[in-house]
Amino acid sequence: VVDECGVCGGGGIGGHACDCDGNVEDCAGECGGSAIVDECGECGGNGTSCIPVQLGFGTVADGNMEITYYSPGEISGFQFNLAGANITSASGGAAESAGFEIFSSATTVLGFTFGTNIPAGSGVLIELGYEAIADQACLESPVILDPNGEGFDIEIDACVDIDFACDDVDADGICDDVDDCVGALDDCGVCNGGNADDVGCGCFEP
Repeated sequence: VVDECGVCGGGGIGGHACDCDGNVEDCAGECGGSAIVDECGECGGNGTSCIPVQLGFGTVADGNMEITYYSPGEISGFQFNLAGANITSASGGAAESAGFEIFSSATTVLGFTFGTNIPAGSGVLIELGYEAIADQACLESPVILDPNGEGFDIEIDACVDIDFACDDVDADGICDDVDDCVGALDDCGVCNGGNADDVGCGCFEP
């Protein structure tokens, strides 16, 4: 009998082959194709789909801070919260260069586009004006989207020291508006009491 490869008495296509030349299907189902599964488990991928986006802080000074990024793929949208500082403005960076719509509140920044995406790579994502309300500013709850609307895995530099200043008359590291004692406790535990409650044999307790 002539087999499917035209060989008289042949065994035909055998094993895992998909044609008479001994080729096999690649991961995309193409006979003799070259697509393989990359280290991220993606057929035909380039090994970058499982690399997380990195979000962090660049230059922080004089009430302004840079939010930096590294991304293995294009970015079509982002959102994050900022704790420890009130956001007063949001502009510039790769987001503005790509024509993103940018919105911000005191705690949240949102950017997206219906046109040009931020290209893969690294740089300054956006620049923020801020007013410090704590000693550190921290990135929280970040979301970064690819052109298909899928979210990237994200790694963040959680916090950065900022120039927070408040009234601290007694230099105890606690702002006066939340300090239980602006001054010093005496031996009887009275704020600025001058040990007046010490009757000579211990502290007076009413």
